Amino acid sequence: MGKKSKQFELVKNTIVIFFSKFCTQFISFFLIPVYTKFLNTSDYGYIDLVQSYVALMVPILLLRMDSAVFRFLIDTRSDEKNKSKIISTIIYMCFIEISICITISLIINYFISIKYFTYIILNIITMAIFTILLQVSRGLGKNNDYAIASIICGLLNVLLTTVLIIFFDMDAYSILIASSIGNVLASIYLAIKNNVFHLFNKDNVDKDKLKEMLKYSLPMIPDGLSWWMVNVSDRTIISFIIGDSMNGVYAISSKFANIMQSFSGVFNITWQESASVHINEDDRDTFFSQVLDNSLRIFSSISIIILIFLPLVFNAMVGEKYRVAYFYIPVLLLGNIFNALSNVLGGAYIAKKITKKVAKTTMLCALVNIIINIIFINKFGLWAASISTLIAYVFLFIYRFIDIKKFVIFKINFRTLLIALISLLIVSILYYVRTLYSILINLLFGLIVIVLLNKNNIKSVLFFLKSKIVKER
Repeated sequence: MGKKSKQFELVKNTIVIFFSKFCTQFISFFLIPVYTKFLNTSDYGYIDLVQSYVALMVPILLLRMDSAVFRFLIDTRSDEKNKSKIISTIIYMCFIEISICITISLIINYFISIKYFTYIILNIITMAIFTILLQVSRGLGKNNDYAIASIICGLLNVLLTTVLIIFFDMDAYSILIASSIGNVLASIYLAIKNNVFHLFNKDNVDKDKLKEMLKYSLPMIPDGLSWWMVNVSDRTIISFIIGDSMNGVYAISSKFANIMQSFSGVFNITWQESASVHINEDDRDTFFSQVLDNSLRIFSSISIIILIFLPLVFNAMVGEKYRVAYFYIPVLLLGNIFNALSNVLGGAYIAKKITKKVAKTTMLCALVNIIINIIFINKFGLWAASISTLIAYVFLFIYRFIDIKKFVIFKINFRTLLIALISLLIVSILYYVRTLYSILINLLFGLIVIVLLNKNNIKSVLFFLKSKIVKER
């Protein structure tokens, strides 16, 4: 497959999944006014922390077998017998893991009463099932089904949360209820579309295949824990040291900053597949380096767009008691850019099946984040949490960029990196000024930078559209 074909394949898959994630993300922003108007900062801060812990528990519960089923199905897409083996084995394993989780959780809750315990366990179980089925869909190359399921889950989540909070006057636990229902219905859709009931056969459960998949997935558990330590340690430390209310504010900052992370998350999904498919080809290093360069240009541009337009809508979207969240968004956005670039580098580890390296590098990143957080959180509050995240992601990017050269040669355009960082600094300064003139200057400056950063990509798109028009004529 030629370089252009590989890039087209990557772009096509990214667009399909991006559309689903963008729709879900866009619709979910309607929930921000609901959260900030109807929920107090303390209650929302607690549920946000709970959701962060659920996100931690699911990969541990699954022993990261979700990653294994995706990676192993890629190699067996045309082999019905092996597909059945992998899917039957993962479903059998998932059933055992959920049974153990319920038993252990009931014992813990017997001794330590957990607020909203039933809703939390329900959310963990339904999310675990949905996660496995999503990765089965990806592994089978059915990205359209993956996208549709994500939209179903997101839409139901948003609609049910809005109804439960506004019309039934429920507290923040309604977020967990809505999430669980969305997970269940989207899982049913995926199970039907991917013929999971047909492919599952208890006689096809393969112990050797299970061992092989566990060998791949188990080293990724420390990686999952480390990402939790990076992403959730901030919120845990904030909640325990300066309170749930401050965590509620920080959660709103993260929601806006994570717009960019949503884009990178979508790309990372398709990039891992593309990297795994093309890892052994001759022009691999050139292809991988080009992906890294384009990622820097695109993610920086997305962040600039967010910082340009956010001053116009922030107060209209966010209740007054949450508005201090505005100040931490640029720092978190910059951190997410380096996180996105680190994920591009990490895709090479996944493709080479060197999952221990993924875990090691992420653990080092987590330690940097926690140490800075603990030292400075009392003195600098939410600024410490934001800056520690930025420093940790910069460290992760630099470490992986150096380490990955043992396996894949990535090259980065340092001129582009410098232009992007200086531009983001200027845009951030104008973002804080927040006057009509600063917004207009930011808009003009930002558009110029975006065009300069992406001129080659823009030319390629225009050439593609022109060729399509000529062909149709």
